[in-house]
Amino acid sequence: MAYLNPPLRYRAPSAPNEALQFQRGLEKAPVKKVQRKLIVRFKHIFLFFFLIAAIFYSLMKFYLFLITCDELNVKKTQILCRRDFVARDIQAMLEASKLGNLLLLDIARLQGQIEGYRWVKEARLRKVFPSSLKIEIKEREPAAVLKIGQSFLLIDEAGVALEHLAAREEANLPLLLDSAQFGTRYKEKLTLAWACLKSLAPEEKVEVEALDLSRSDSVSLYLAGRPTQIILGSERFAEKMKFYHSYIDRLESENGPLEYIDLRFENRIYFKPAETQEVAPVSNSKMEEK
Repeated sequence: MAYLNPPLRYRAPSAPNEALQFQRGLEKAPVKKVQRKLIVRFKHIFLFFFLIAAIFYSLMKFYLFLITCDELNVKKTQILCRRDFVARDIQAMLEASKLGNLLLLDIARLQGQIEGYRWVKEARLRKVFPSSLKIEIKEREPAAVLKIGQSFLLIDEAGVALEHLAAREEANLPLLLDSAQFGTRYKEKLTLAWACLKSLAPEEKVEVEALDLSRSDSVSLYLAGRPTQIILGSERFAEKMKFYHSYIDRLESENGPLEYIDLRFENRIYFKPAETQEVAPVSNSKMEEK
């Protein structure tokens, strides 16, 4: 006689008041696992390597197709900058370089080539598929005119030469002078000139005609319409210029036009009238008492 359900098992209570419990099927039924052996034959290995070779061959053919495809050759260059002549010069440079396929284009090398152009401070290049190149240019800004001998050179704040000028009047910028023709301490002299100009108020900066940097540790100013050389030293430029404007009218009324006025020394003014050779020291405190 077969049973449809597992046999009932009786468990005696462990305590007098514990209810009787009946449980069925406590034993775990054994599970048989079917194990199959994977047999790798030579033809399987051959098919695997053939498949790998076919994939690499397809990738190679696809790559060769891309680098030789005429549709991926650079056909358009977009140059974004403020000056038209800069865009024209860079465009001519790119045409001479023969850019070729966009995938093979060396962006870093081309960026260095463009940034070698004197008017370009920074260049950003981006490939635009399928056949365009976008170039954003940050240009150098003219900061002053350098006089070397009888030549005038337009420079930016870093001292990079931008253009040769036929005449000083072509650029409404401060003129930088040096008796040594900027053959020595060029960077240091430029740093001193920019520090002086940046410390001045906008209305004072407009009046500056030239800066003489012949002294390595001092800067001298020439204001527009005035022949007097204002020797300021290497610090406190704005304070000294304020002092100059406070007393220049009185000094000129008493002594006539001045060849120079020296403000480098604390509580002292040295000046020289234009028509005499005598150097006269004047104390600030004495001038304030008048």
